Amino acid sequence: MATVMSAWNRGIFIILQLICVVFAQDKEVDTGTALPESSADFLESFSCNDLDLNFEQDDSFFRWVLSGRHTTWQPGWELSMKGDDKYYARVYDMLNWARGENLLPVAVNVSSICHKGMETQYTNGIDQIEHSNVIPPTPNQYMPTEIWSNLWNTCQKQLLSTRQSCIDIPGFLVSNPVPPWNVNNPCHLEYRMVDGAHRICLRKYLLALLLGELAELEELEKLVGGETCNCSGTSIYEQMQEKQILINQTTHGLYLVMNHTTFQSMLMSSDPHTSWAKSKQHLMRDMTHDLKSDWGKWMGWVMDRVRMSKEQSPE
Repeated sequence: MATVMSAWNRGIFIILQLICVVFAQDKEVDTGTALPESSADFLESFSCNDLDLNFEQDDSFFRWVLSGRHTTWQPGWELSMKGDDKYYARVYDMLNWARGENLLPVAVNVSSICHKGMETQYTNGIDQIEHSNVIPPTPNQYMPTEIWSNLWNTCQKQLLSTRQSCIDIPGFLVSNPVPPWNVNNPCHLEYRMVDGAHRICLRKYLLALLLGELAELEELEKLVGGETCNCSGTSIYEQMQEKQILINQTTHGLYLVMNHTTFQSMLMSSDPHTSWAKSKQHLMRDMTHDLKSDWGKWMGWVMDRVRMSKEQSPE
């Protein structure tokens, strides 16, 4: 009997050591890719902890915003407009409208948002030339294959980007006036995303990591009960609770929301290589100290709302 118990204790010890390896590897993972393999690594790379919004000293934000636009002519994303012109909305115009309205972001479940890339799930005949049908292996052994496959099919372009991005900076949405009908997005969802696809895909990736890690903890909990992991001093049950809190927080993001009518009023069809290039120069010339200061105040309020929301996130 003593021999059996000794073997059992050794087995428990080995399993607990494996738990320590799994959840202590956050600082050691080197995947050779742009995507972190653990939620802890992800949060360290894509958080807003040291975000600097000094618009008065740095024009890089405005240069990036002025180059952004949301197009409406891809299959599945068309809007009912006169003629066959290619319409688009400039990110600067949408953000400047939000600034003028002192608009603050609101919490939205990511499952209610349709972004570019998701049309392949909902619309027949969508051109998928830009998307590879080859799905790479999951980033780690814990992420569910089905979740990874769906994420890759809808976010491949964004996940292949090596650009660092703070996922807590609010994206921009246009509300669908009559969901679930296909009025402004091919997914028949409540919101059409017009800026922030890279950040929402990263948020979905974080959610997939967390779900995989929680599933692994649940399997370990079945084997060893609530035994304590000596490397961290917290029980498996406590780690499961922490993962569930992070999942609840990640499921919702903060977004600026514009109504459909206002969005349509901002659409234009002029050739961006002529009129737009000129207007960018004019806009940069008009970026006075007072205007930059006003942008800085508004974005400060926006990020204060983000920080407050994170502190009050549902547990």
